[in-house]
Amino acid sequence: MAQRNLPLLLKTYLIVGALLLVTAGVLYTNRQISKLNEQSRDVATLVARFTAEATLPAIENPQVRRIYEEVVNEADVPVILTDAEGRPFVWRLVDKKFDAIDLDTSAQMDPENPPTEGLLAELLAIRDEYAAHNEPVRILTPSGEQTFGYVYYGETALVRELRWIPLLQFAGILLFIGLGYLGYRSIQTSEQRAIWIGLAKETAHQLGTPISSLLGWVELLRERQLENDEDKDTIELPKEFFGEMLDEMESDAERLQKVATRFGQVGSMPRLEIADVAPIVSEAVRYFRRRIPHLGKDIEIRERYDLVPPVSINKELIEWVVENVLKNGVDATDDRRGSIDVDVVYRKDIESVMVRITDRGRGMTSKEARQIFSPGFTTKTRGWGLGLTLAKRIVEDYHGGKIWVEKSAPGRGTTMAISFPT
Repeated sequence: MAQRNLPLLLKTYLIVGALLLVTAGVLYTNRQISKLNEQSRDVATLVARFTAEATLPAIENPQVRRIYEEVVNEADVPVILTDAEGRPFVWRLVDKKFDAIDLDTSAQMDPENPPTEGLLAELLAIRDEYAAHNEPVRILTPSGEQTFGYVYYGETALVRELRWIPLLQFAGILLFIGLGYLGYRSIQTSEQRAIWIGLAKETAHQLGTPISSLLGWVELLRERQLENDEDKDTIELPKEFFGEMLDEMESDAERLQKVATRFGQVGSMPRLEIADVAPIVSEAVRYFRRRIPHLGKDIEIRERYDLVPPVSINKELIEWVVENVLKNGVDATDDRRGSIDVDVVYRKDIESVMVRITDRGRGMTSKEARQIFSPGFTTKTRGWGLGLTLAKRIVEDYHGGKIWVEKSAPGRGTTMAISFPT
């Protein structure tokens, strides 16, 4: 059961790992942003304190005024200087202009009844906003006993820009997840469409052989009916012919029942039983050996079965897998004559029973070998590319085993390997 769920576990680990990496990246970035925010606030606070300390000395000392102007003008910190009652008399706002405000109007403002409209009202609103985020710095008189005014200061442009980065990151992650989900759904929909179309084609193909055989026997019976005297109420058939006909029709009916059982188990978890793989493989080889002449080829199938322990499998589905691989081996043999080797062995090192099917056909390139189990992929001129896709699902998802291309090269044939855990 653990091996059967291994692909799902790997996908889960990959998704969780990717989410953890993205989360770690976002947390690290936000941590660095927080540090930059703190540094920017420290700089803004330092500039505000310097402004408070140097405002009055700069009025009387030209040298201090020059240093004051250089520091304040170069610093990217918005400040508003007010008197002790909150009337603005100097302001420097990075991204807003209030040059049209008359200083006399500001000086005559009643702090108890500030204006509610106009540029001065906007400036006061910005002052209050700064005060809500950063405590104003007092401007003291030279004696240090009285408050001359206050320095209100806001955030630097860097802090305002950094505040958007987590939101942009979050939006980018959502966009990435959304695009990934849409891409995954598109691929999944395409694969499902290919699977359903291919499944319908495979169903028709599987049913076609026994149905054609039954129709052939019906046609033979009609011919015998016409050969007999129309005046007689009975039809005479040779005993040997009648027995052969019954055996073949029974075989075809069993084949139809087997096909129906197979397709009925594809969409749900099949029932597994402890059984020997060798007789199941032998039965698939026997059935396919009878079909080879109808395919217009003379291919010898050589079998070798070692003594292997029983494994948990579904007989009908594994027989279907072996038939699919054998069919690919026959189709890959371009010449009319050829051979296919079927081996069932026990690998003690990996505790698995292995089935190897080796043909001497056209072979595959390494790229083709990697894609051979993808839905819709085929190296044939005709086909839906679904046989090995279903085989992979049956072996790996239902039985916890593995199916892969053990070796292949153009012009040198292919060896397909199937393993079942013991």
